[in-house]
Amino acid sequence: MTATCCEAKHLELVKSLGADEVLDSKTPGGESLESPSGKKYDTVIQCGEYLPFAHIKPQLSPTGKVIDLTPSPKSMLSSAASLASFSKQKCIPFMPSANTTDYYFLFSLMQQKKLKTIVDSEFLLEQAEKAWAASIAGHATGKIVVKCTKCS
Repeated sequence: MTATCCEAKHLELVKSLGADEVLDSKTPGGESLESPSGKKYDTVIQCGEYLPFAHIKPQLSPTGKVIDLTPSPKSMLSSAASLASFSKQKCIPFMPSANTTDYYFLFSLMQQKKLKTIVDSEFLLEQAEKAWAASIAGHATGKIVVKCTKCS
C-alpha cells in the first residue's frame, strides 16, 4: 500500500500505520503520485482535497479505480464522465451510510487491535468552541475528541 501525506514530519507516522511506501505530496514525485517502486495502482482511495481524475489516471493500472471518499461537485462530474466512458479506469464517489453491521465490524477491528486511531487532542464539552477552532485551523494530526464528563 502506498500513502501520501502533505507534511514531511508525518511520513514516519503514516508508514507506522501500515503503508509500504509513503509519498510526500510536496515533492515532484509525490505531486504526480508516482510510486517509488514504479508500480501502477489498482485502487486509489481519495480522502483529501480534490484532485482531478485526469491527474491520478496515469498512475492507475489498466483497470484501476479511484474511490473518492470526499466527493465534491467537481469530482461528481468527473465520476460521471469516467463511468460513461469506455475506459476500464473509473472514478467512483463513495457515499457512506452508517448501519449496525458496519459499526459491529469497526468495533471488532478495534477489539482485534487492527484499527489504529490517532488522537490529536481532547477537549471537554465545555471547551467545544476551542475544539472547533482547532478543527477549523486544519493542523490536527489525527482526530479531535470532545468528551462529555456528565453524560449518562
